[in-house]
Amino acid sequence: MENRLSQGRTLLHKIDPRIKILIFLLFAWGIALTSDFKEALLFTPFVAILLMVTGKNVLKALKPLLFANTFLIFIVLSMVFTYKSTNMIHFGFLSLSMDGLKYGLFLFLKSNEILILMLLLLSTSSVFSIFHALHHLKLPDKLTQMLFFTYRYIHTIKDEYDTMMKAVKCRGFKPKTSIFTYKTFAYILGNLLLRSYRKADRVYKAMLCRGFRGTFPVYTHFSLSIRDIIFVVLSTMFFLAVELWRF
Repeated sequence: MENRLSQGRTLLHKIDPRIKILIFLLFAWGIALTSDFKEALLFTPFVAILLMVTGKNVLKALKPLLFANTFLIFIVLSMVFTYKSTNMIHFGFLSLSMDGLKYGLFLFLKSNEILILMLLLLSTSSVFSIFHALHHLKLPDKLTQMLFFTYRYIHTIKDEYDTMMKAVKCRGFKPKTSIFTYKTFAYILGNLLLRSYRKADRVYKAMLCRGFRGTFPVYTHFSLSIRDIIFVVLSTMFFLAVELWRF
């Protein structure tokens, strides 16, 4: 269940997860509020530095971007053909908006900066240490537990879905654009919801039998080191420098 990137030994892996979450939120907020292309480019040196720190694991870190960028490319293309502006190029029945292309690339840059920061800062810690850090950052216990159980059992639900799909395919089911196919998928979805409910009920009763009272006891705690403090200071200084440059 753990991602491979969290198993490295780079400097980012050694930083306190609480620090990485706060720095990510700070920079994501700053990048999201940028209003033009030049302002968004000011954050690229920080992203580049983190990529260099990741070292040989950089390809593992950027691999999930392929899926996200496929979606973002479609957004850019849609803006090129649908964004209305005075700066239009006409090719027969097609109208291309240069302003739409510029704005689409601007969104593409901001999205990739935030995604790369998320991958580098959060994926370099184990999922369970991230949830532990959220607990220490005073995120509501119920919300933390919901996130934890969602991650813990999403793979179980997928396994159930794969099992049901194999069962229907063994009985000759071939997905088509037909009422029978829609009904079959509706039955699969209903059965999946029913199995998920029963599974959740069994897990909950098993936890009660083991003394669960609504909270998870935390036996280990994080401790800040000099390395964490230096990382916070340097990251914050860079962020403030960018903000001062913008204004």
